[in-house]
Amino acid sequence: MMCRIAIFFFAGFLFLGFHLSQAETGDNLEKNELLSIGTGTVVRGNSASAKKRAITQALMKGVEDYITHLLGNQGIVNNFERVTEEIIPGAKEEIENFHILAEHQVNGKYKVLIKLRVNEEIIGEKLRSAGVLLTDLPLIKVLFLVSEIREGDISYWWKDEESFHDLSAVELTIHKVFQDRGFRPINRISSPPDFEQLNNLTSPHLTNEEILQWGRLFSADVVICGQSEIINKKELSLKLRALDVGHGTQICQESRVEPIEQKLINTEQIIETLQGPVNRMAATLCRCIIRTVAREHEEIHELEVTLTGTSRPKQFWVFRDFLRDEVIGVKSVIPSEIRGNSISATVEFQGDGEKFINRVLKHENPPFPLHLGQAEEGEIVFSLE
Repeated sequence: MMCRIAIFFFAGFLFLGFHLSQAETGDNLEKNELLSIGTGTVVRGNSASAKKRAITQALMKGVEDYITHLLGNQGIVNNFERVTEEIIPGAKEEIENFHILAEHQVNGKYKVLIKLRVNEEIIGEKLRSAGVLLTDLPLIKVLFLVSEIREGDISYWWKDEESFHDLSAVELTIHKVFQDRGFRPINRISSPPDFEQLNNLTSPHLTNEEILQWGRLFSADVVICGQSEIINKKELSLKLRALDVGHGTQICQESRVEPIEQKLINTEQIIETLQGPVNRMAATLCRCIIRTVAREHEEIHELEVTLTGTSRPKQFWVFRDFLRDEVIGVKSVIPSEIRGNSISATVEFQGDGEKFINRVLKHENPPFPLHLGQAEEGEIVFSLE
């Protein structure tokens, strides 16, 4: 009997020890806890100083990893300068506590593994003070209307149907830069417009309203328009501005003139020259675009939406899935009433009714042809007839 009791207590001790070990080694980390490795060089046999440097490096890396995970890919790319200049340098202030889990010295290097707990409130406040948004946003669809001038000749894709099928060097560069920053550049070539009906939209110098018309034509959230010019083969001038299609207003603008360091013989060299200026301009443009979209994104409206001309409930379920899964900004679709050949639903949408209608009717892949029908005040009606 005593032997069994001893075995029981020994097993319990092992079980408790196992769970304590898990907690110590970080197997059960809280959301504000993480593990980090730091390295310090041992100089003149001074291991204590090397250990201190290793701990400092591990703490810095830990805060960097936490903020990177918190902001996500789009957030960290578009706020990289502010995070590295205003947040990371004060990393020690943002750490509640830490302790060393393992340490090791080899080949003149002192390495430590630490478990640290960050102060979420302080980091959140610092990010907000730096103008960094912590809101999850939908993919922002962007259309680019940027002309290119070289040796006095201007070229732009909206000139005519022939020009439409080519992507210029500046357009390729801007597409990649904004895509890398988490935006969704619109592939205009996949859905060409009817240029015979767009004679009034083919000028190289479009008005704001004409730019917005192009944006609505492609169901864009934002239009980036402007001009790239190579001046005397020595300077690159780039002017860009962003327009909010839904509200019909300009968001922000940016311009740069930079020297050209190499001869521009082919498209690859032009793209290489453009990448730096475009990236630097995008750092400013993307932040202001995201702030504008975030303000709209946070406003949720309840819209009464009716689908008429449907003879089968299955058509409405297809329509519901389309709204919920394909239309950016829709949070929920709740059926509310069936009347003859129409079915109504309450739709929670981040934006107003006009923006909702535009996104539905201008969507590139609707489940079936939809038409805006007549409705009473406060109701949105789509018809299959």
